[in-house]
Amino acid sequence: MNEINNTEKRYETVAKYIKDISFEIPTPDSFVDAAQNLGSYTTKLDINSKPYKNNLIELNCKFLLEAPDSVKHKINAEVCISILFKILDLKMTPEEIKKTVLVTIPSEHFDYMKEIVTSLFQKSGFKNFNFNKTIDFEELYKKQFTN
Repeated sequence: MNEINNTEKRYETVAKYIKDISFEIPTPDSFVDAAQNLGSYTTKLDINSKPYKNNLIELNCKFLLEAPDSVKHKINAEVCISILFKILDLKMTPEEIKKTVLVTIPSEHFDYMKEIVTSLFQKSGFKNFNFNKTIDFEELYKKQFTN
């Protein structure tokens, strides 16, 4: 029987951690402007992965906060959260692994990542910050890889 039993785990999460944080608030004016205009900032998400030995893969999800041109005194903020997981099903195809890395893992851990980003901003003085954006990783995957 070559089919994988649906109850078998195909991967397991080994660890989740904050890999890198950068908050640059150059002046008090920057903080005040950011606090007043945080809703106009855009949040971008950059995802990349790196394979390691023993079927381990590190998925890095970097959240970047970008100010619009209209904000005079800007802040810069980046938070990179890493999810380390292990491929258990060695029969997974490269396409299945790619979809696991780009859709399944980030989807499963997105609430955790949003909570971390929200907490970091609130603890950095932006008390009203709440990262409530939703991301459809499946839709992004389809747009990028189906033509």
